[in-house]
Amino acid sequence: MKRALLLLSFLLGCLSYNGNAQNVSLRIDSIIGIPDTVYPGQVVNYSVVIRNTGFIPYQGPLQLAMDNNQGQIAYLYFSSSPILIIPSSSYTVASATVTIDSSFFRPGNNVVVVWPYTSQLIAYTPKVFNTYVMNNFQGVEEAPLTQSVSVFPNPTSDFIQIKSGKRTIERVRIYDINGKLVYQESNNEGASLFIYVGDLPVGIYSVELLSKDEKAVRQIIIK
Repeated sequence: MKRALLLLSFLLGCLSYNGNAQNVSLRIDSIIGIPDTVYPGQVVNYSVVIRNTGFIPYQGPLQLAMDNNQGQIAYLYFSSSPILIIPSSSYTVASATVTIDSSFFRPGNNVVVVWPYTSQLIAYTPKVFNTYVMNNFQGVEEAPLTQSVSVFPNPTSDFIQIKSGKRTIERVRIYDINGKLVYQESNNEGASLFIYVGDLPVGIYSVELLSKDEKAVRQIIIK
């Protein structure tokens, strides 16, 4: 009798494992390029890291959906070609883009939810972030940091140059695709500086710039 119960328990465990093994589960690991403040008409480029946390590979078309927490949905990315993400691995979408317009974003703070969307039945874990949308440009004599700053060349393999118009760059931080801080520098000399990034591994990075009470984020690719 005891042996029969052990055998039954083993069979039930196998059935449970096989049932779980049929699930595809995708998770938004990170989103790079999220600015603290955006402006009407601004085009924001995101890099999104998607991880397969399930037991079987995902293969098929993939979209990235964005919800403004008010019942409206926009799409950051669409691929009609099959994408393969094997279990415990990640896939990076480097071309997700959204335009800040009043039909989707409202002035003030916006709670934004991003998740992977497919025609297949999958489980997914979204990513939530906040972004503040300015009301308008009236009364602004000088372009804000998020509009005036530029980082080039991009892609690069050695140096990047950062220019911020007339604003002094007080701090620069560079994060890798996993959000790890890999470089930081304080600069009080002006609105332009050079940074050597040739020692960093090939990949996608987020450059965070601070000028007084403003912050801007730019994405770079090191090749």
